[in-house]
Amino acid sequence: MKKSTSAQPTGPLDLLIVGRAAGSLNRDHAETRADLARRLAQQLLTNGGTLPSLRTLAEGVGVDPGTLRHYFDDRRGAVQAAMETLLPLGDDQKARALALAALPVEAALTTLLTRVVQAWEGLLGAMHATGFVEGMVDGSIGQAYVRTMLEPTLATVEVLLGDFQARNMLRVPDVRLGALALLSPVMLACFHQVQLQGRACRPLDLEAFVTSHVQGFLRGYAAPSSSQPSPPHPSES
Repeated sequence: MKKSTSAQPTGPLDLLIVGRAAGSLNRDHAETRADLARRLAQQLLTNGGTLPSLRTLAEGVGVDPGTLRHYFDDRRGAVQAAMETLLPLGDDQKARALALAALPVEAALTTLLTRVVQAWEGLLGAMHATGFVEGMVDGSIGQAYVRTMLEPTLATVEVLLGDFQARNMLRVPDVRLGALALLSPVMLACFHQVQLQGRACRPLDLEAFVTSHVQGFLRGYAAPSSSQPSPPHPSES
């Protein structure tokens, strides 16, 4: 009698797979991958931009390196997947930032940048430090950082500046350049003081810097009529 050549379960894992409904294996794979990506993101932020190895990342999430290779192929894939999980974290902050359009321009921009400074000691600084360090070493990861963290932040500032410009409260010829001009000095100052420990050798009052920076920005971009009472924001009409 000819023996069957079909694969037979040889262990508990094989028995589990054979018993699954069609499509459940792919679903379980995707769910496990997503869970690992979220845990990897936390590990990266905890390490604060120290370029942990694949083995260190694996140990941090309680698996072996082979498991990470199975789900992400290599360290680059693991880091990119981790960064993708951080994108939704900015949704609430984006809504809060855009709501500042109801304030006068100077108050809105000062509040926005002060929030950046205050959040930098926590998750925000860790996210950008990780993105910068990883991205400087690997351009593919750099693109992931730009796509998931840096550009969404800049895009929010662009929308806010565009809102003020539409109501003749700012004159910003290019809102993308305006967003870079507004945000970049503050991010650099935060890196200088926090991640690079510049506050130990060349301390800077970051909140005072924000006030001065916003005033300088408005000297270049404020519309002549912005000193008059602000037109109502659409949400107030």
